[in-house]
Amino acid sequence: MVPKFLFIRCVRFLERRLLHLLLQLFLLHMDRIITVAAGIENETLPVGCSSICLNQGEQEILGHTEDAISENLNLYYFVSAHIVTDRPQGKWSTTEEKFTSLCYPGHLPGYTMSYNHHGLIFSINTLSATFVQAGRTPRHFLTRALLSAENFSQAVQILKDPGCGAGDGCSVNLKFVNDSDRLFYNIEMGPVVADDMSQLNVAVASPGENLMHCNRYLRLAIPEETGPMRDSSDARLRVLNEYPKALKKSDVIKMLSDQTDSRYTVFQETNIQTIAVGIFDCREKTWSIYSDKANQNEPLIVLPLVFKR
Repeated sequence: MVPKFLFIRCVRFLERRLLHLLLQLFLLHMDRIITVAAGIENETLPVGCSSICLNQGEQEILGHTEDAISENLNLYYFVSAHIVTDRPQGKWSTTEEKFTSLCYPGHLPGYTMSYNHHGLIFSINTLSATFVQAGRTPRHFLTRALLSAENFSQAVQILKDPGCGAGDGCSVNLKFVNDSDRLFYNIEMGPVVADDMSQLNVAVASPGENLMHCNRYLRLAIPEETGPMRDSSDARLRVLNEYPKALKKSDVIKMLSDQTDSRYTVFQETNIQTIAVGIFDCREKTWSIYSDKANQNEPLIVLPLVFKR
């Protein structure tokens, strides 16, 4: 039998280790907010993602490349969660969440590509504003909260984060699959400037229109970090815009597999790698994940999109 004093010491040691681990994970989600606040600046790597929303006839597709440093290759996984509480929780008084999200080890769900049982599908493009704000909500926490959104207006409110606002920025490509209006949205979110609220700009793709986004602000007038990430985003978006207008799923797959640029390709295979390609098919209600070029390979897995009735 373990002596009581030894048991207590072991418990306290584990508590300290757990608190240290939780602090490290929290800091991981701060991104550049913490380094800028500390006066430390590192060059931004050309890590980014490319997203295409296609809204044509009988085709409603959200395609996304998930790009990361090569060390993350084959280290992603899905979090599929159903969270129910008796009392409303958090800023948005949530009582039930049910979602599936592609995740990196140690990261909160919601910052790659995801869907929830209210019919929300979305993908994220990191944006690198020059001036980030300490003491504001990191983007990872806002996109995690987005997993609870029941409709478009609530999604916008979550990203606005009234009373605090975002400390940094990202682009959200989203759609509520069950909505009869058949609209896709791209929301650019920027760090708070005034009014304790994130800066937002919303673009809409109605039937017959498409949207494309990489890792640059296209509409919000926000100063951005220069360097490889910005150059990569410009090159990828230029290549995507050179294609004829996408009309079907196979067009999206072809575009997201492109490697024609001599330096920065859409499907990346250098130090920065496309670790996954996701294709949401809103008509078939499926989410296909590819681990290699989607135009030359079968999906690794095809997940059904299961929505609340």
